[in-house]
Amino acid sequence: MSVKLIAMDLDGTLMAPDHITVTEKTKSALIKANEMGIKTVIATGRTLSVINNVLKQLPFIDYVIYSNGAAVLDRCKGENIYTKPIPADIVSKIVDIFERYPVYYEVYSSGLSHAQESKSGFFKNKDLPQEFLEFYMQSIQNHNSISDFAKNSEIEKINLFYFDGEYYDEIKEQLYALGGLDLTSPVSGDIEMTSAGVNKGEALNGMCKELGFTQEEVMAFGDADNDIEMLQFAGLGIAMANASAECKEAAKYETLSNGEDGIAHAIDKYIFNTAKPKIIVSACLLGENCKYNGGNNFCEAVDNLKEKFELVPICPECFGGLPIPRVPNEIINGRAVSKEGKDYTKEYEDGAEKSLYVANECNCSYAVLKERSPSCGFGMVYDGTFTGKLVKGNGFTADLLYNNGIRVFGESQIDKLLNEFGF
Repeated sequence: MSVKLIAMDLDGTLMAPDHITVTEKTKSALIKANEMGIKTVIATGRTLSVINNVLKQLPFIDYVIYSNGAAVLDRCKGENIYTKPIPADIVSKIVDIFERYPVYYEVYSSGLSHAQESKSGFFKNKDLPQEFLEFYMQSIQNHNSISDFAKNSEIEKINLFYFDGEYYDEIKEQLYALGGLDLTSPVSGDIEMTSAGVNKGEALNGMCKELGFTQEEVMAFGDADNDIEMLQFAGLGIAMANASAECKEAAKYETLSNGEDGIAHAIDKYIFNTAKPKIIVSACLLGENCKYNGGNNFCEAVDNLKEKFELVPICPECFGGLPIPRVPNEIINGRAVSKEGKDYTKEYEDGAEKSLYVANECNCSYAVLKERSPSCGFGMVYDGTFTGKLVKGNGFTADLLYNNGIRVFGESQIDKLLNEFGF
């Protein structure tokens, strides 16, 4: 079933690591999806006043799920189609708790962030870039008394900013004891509070009912614990490579990190790409007699990949000018050395460079390489004693491909490769 709606978290997902920029590659993929009639949705813990810069970069966004799902904005109509604030009595109790501690917190109301000016000295954050923090702080409405403001307003979400941790567990226990709240920590040390049952997944579910979309027609991206319900709801729930372990467990698939245009990569894979993707494969695994002893390492599981991929065979050692058969080599102190002590590092380096050239020319982002080989081994290679013992490390070609953005798998990891492609 085709994708009709794409929902995306912001920080750690759609945004580059600076938390401010949407890269050109990701923007282009989303524009193309929009031109195909696919609805696009931002789903964020931020409030509206802190996403204006995002909407300027992506003005075609159809909906905004904000404050972790406490409200949904229809941008075409310019109005909220859903809100679920925190009950006023619980808001009052939360504020009372925070007023007893040296912490900085904010309350979200009507799309704006509000804080108490006298608390600004307690503002800290260990993870976010300074440029983003300066931009963020400019969006906050300061008050003499946040307690007075909160008593007279509908509060969508309350956010306790990172602090050194002295009172973290103590405060969290008191918040849980209140009941009627959902608590998440999308950024280490933060505590975000919404009314019980409020989350991005529930908001997305309500949107789909309104629009007549099924779960299977939804693609969603996230990286943190406040994205879990959304990823579980979506037919194509996709975690970023930089996501938390819990987030990856909730997702059906995984893509590259936000710093590697993971959203664009997944959109291309699951929506645009109709041709078989190309992958680099060690030729010996396909039965070619290019092994050091003149034989091969035929692997049926690798050979079966031709049903789903266009396979591009390489033999780095042959590329480097080594004959068939040839003396075996292992890696010793970063050099390719034969059992007799002769150094063949240059041949291995030349073969690696030519393999990378082929991968780039064929637009290959994935490789399946012979495990343990001094050329193709990834993660583990022979230790240089020619006794069959293994040590952690990469072969020359595997290391060069990996450091140039190509995902490397061994022949025992075919299931992992297929899962990444959604097969």
